[in-house]
Amino acid sequence: MQRTLKVIAILIGILVLVGVAISFLVPQEKLIAAAMPEIDKMKITNATIGEQEATMLVNVGMKSGVIPVFIDSLQYEMRLYDQTVSKGHKKLTEGSKRGKVQTLDLPVTMNHNQTRELVRRQVAEDEPVQVILKAYCDIPVLGKRTLDIDRKVDMVVPALPGMEVKDMKITDFGLDNMGMIMTMAIDNPNEFDFYVRKMDYDLVLKDFIVAHGSLAEEKLIKARSITPIQLTSNSDTKKPVKNAFKLLAGKSDFPYKLTSNMVIEPRSEVVGNINISSVKTGSIDVVEQLKNVKETKKAKNEAEQDQEKEVQK
Repeated sequence: MQRTLKVIAILIGILVLVGVAISFLVPQEKLIAAAMPEIDKMKITNATIGEQEATMLVNVGMKSGVIPVFIDSLQYEMRLYDQTVSKGHKKLTEGSKRGKVQTLDLPVTMNHNQTRELVRRQVAEDEPVQVILKAYCDIPVLGKRTLDIDRKVDMVVPALPGMEVKDMKITDFGLDNMGMIMTMAIDNPNEFDFYVRKMDYDLVLKDFIVAHGSLAEEKLIKARSITPIQLTSNSDTKKPVKNAFKLLAGKSDFPYKLTSNMVIEPRSEVVGNINISSVKTGSIDVVEQLKNVKETKKAKNEAEQDQEKEVQK
């Protein structure tokens, strides 16, 4: 037992001497270069896009060089066209490293007012993202060090899809219902296709909550294209006929607000599911549409009555 302990002590001593020798004989610049980790891969997950800002996790895989490195914490900044789009600070745990790769889950928040056009331009021009890291590390032989990492990487930043109500038709109204069909154009500026997996929406017409509904079936939205989808809604008001007459008595055009929440699934290996919330406004000629519905129903009833008379003869 004592002999084994002596052997272990001798080996530890040799390793210490080798480490000291390396630190004296090899320039620190070369040691730091050998320890410099590289960005191995990047993926975006947990993305939520709203009217004002987008939040997401950017999963960055940092692969150690010849000398293994553990990053305790870091400051990070992401730039597009030399403009900062997000920055922050992250403390890391030992569980973030497996083998030679340490995964950095970096929370990123982007303000649309500042970044919307930059992101759309980046998608169109395939511009890399500049990632700047100040990493506080533990390095064998050298101890605690700060590594400055500045790289341009191919990173897909999801751009906010555009949504516009192109058409809205009142299909029916009666004692207990009011039906509408809306055509919404979804503009996908991204380089990837995506599926609209889920979509819930509420329509407020003037001062009345007129309709609400959900997407009937999943839709595929192709990359860099505009795709129309139809949304069918039913009345959520207790007195649709009374409200209809209120609308008829007013102006021809009335403002509407369409609030929607949807989940999209990109056809991409580097971007996960995205939750999108949006509010769109516009106006619609309600009076003319209600008159058209009324005239259509009247003509239908008259045709049915004439058919009944023919049968009775």
